[in-house]
Amino acid sequence: MLLVVKPRPFSASAFIATLATALVFVSACHEPLAVPRVEPSLDGWTQPYQGVQGLKIHAFRTGAVRGIEAAAFAGGSWTTRMAMGAWAFVIEHPTQGLIVFDTGLGDRARTEPEHFVGWIGAKLAVLDVPEHATLGEQMKSAGLDPGDVHLVVLSHLHFDHTGDIGAFPNATVAVAAAEKNWAEAGVRRIDFVDADALIGMSRWQPINYETEKPLATFVASHDFFGDGSVIGLDLAGHTPGNQGLLVRAAEAPVLLAGDAAWTEKSWRWTARPISAWDMSRWWEQIWRINKFAMLEPRLIVVPGHDDLAVASIGIASFVHH
Repeated sequence: MLLVVKPRPFSASAFIATLATALVFVSACHEPLAVPRVEPSLDGWTQPYQGVQGLKIHAFRTGAVRGIEAAAFAGGSWTTRMAMGAWAFVIEHPTQGLIVFDTGLGDRARTEPEHFVGWIGAKLAVLDVPEHATLGEQMKSAGLDPGDVHLVVLSHLHFDHTGDIGAFPNATVAVAAAEKNWAEAGVRRIDFVDADALIGMSRWQPINYETEKPLATFVASHDFFGDGSVIGLDLAGHTPGNQGLLVRAAEAPVLLAGDAAWTEKSWRWTARPISAWDMSRWWEQIWRINKFAMLEPRLIVVPGHDDLAVASIGIASFVHH
């Protein structure tokens, strides 16, 4: 089924409205939020932990989004600059072949950055994308054929997660139904969804988390292969349908969190982002991740944009590129 994204014009009035909304977010982010009640349950999660032998997770850095800390976290520094790596992951499954989770930044982000962040953002070098850094190119250098990928799971539809989706013409694209519906209803340039990258994809697998079963501390999950090896998790909040991917590596469970957690401090210290589609839902999801980590001490949480956190993962099944 073709995803038809209806882009809305990026008018001056829309920019002013967005700026006003951002200011509201800045002030609202400082308001205290109550810690939600998350049941200390591992319902559906088997223990002791048993991983999948032979499964590997390959991590690829496709570039970075640069800015100041205050643009990422509520209460952050206005002078401290930070680079948030745009990570993409390839799961090499012993029986299911190659599965991609997020595709990172595409080459167009290097050659036409103004398409994504506007003229000012391009001049400020907000996007840092080296040559030959796309996921497809890096996979080939690592001996992994993009043509063999049969499933691409997108955490959400922001351009820094969908940039190289065109490199996987043989794949079905799995996305939360809520995310797909949001994009089809009409997105603006300032929603950070690149319609051009998505318009040509014809095989979609919308996951309706409203009808899926809970797992452990999470309200809904989707078992992609029916064996518990690769499980989608409803982590909506950053966007209407943000999802994570829980992978049973041999040594430990690995949660690819997407933008539910930009960095390790997002989930470990519940550091709120400057904005979210639904901040209260984001807040609840981050505590669900936190509680799962308390109950499953082997858990490795991989944030969507934290270079240090990714570099620190030291299990053999997690391969850095």
